[in-house]
Amino acid sequence: MSFLIKSDVACPWSLDVNTLVKNRFDVLIDFLVESLRGGAREVYVMLCDGTTYRITSVPSGRARDVAAWLLAQRPFKADMRAILAKYRHVYYLHESGRDVSEVRLEGDGLFIFGDHDGLSAEDEELLSRRAVWISLGRLPYMSWQAAAYVAYMLRRQLN
Repeated sequence: MSFLIKSDVACPWSLDVNTLVKNRFDVLIDFLVESLRGGAREVYVMLCDGTTYRITSVPSGRARDVAAWLLAQRPFKADMRAILAKYRHVYYLHESGRDVSEVRLEGDGLFIFGDHDGLSAEDEELLSRRAVWISLGRLPYMSWQAAAYVAYMLRRQLN
């Protein structure tokens, strides 16, 4: 399983490991750590301008240490369409999606999450044509909580 989180608020020129909460960088770091801990094979962290990190493991340590490590990694430029093209099965976590317990999840899929500001209308338009929209219910969750739960559900479904 692969996870992607996109933030239209976190931009490379504004990220600072000393002020993680500014521009939601803390949300991205928590998502990255919890996704990999939950069993994701890879995690894409996509920033406001398309700067993207593809991560398969993170060092242990405090959030600041992980953030500093992430910023030292080599990013690449991508848009959502380019990453989606690599996957046959794409799922988008959204409160108006189908209940996740009613959807057959494929282990080789890409699961897309927004930060708590959500994705842009343009991204959601693309995902309306390309992804199965799934939901954890009416209650909103932090992206890192949703990632851990989706990973758990997928592991249960595949066993």
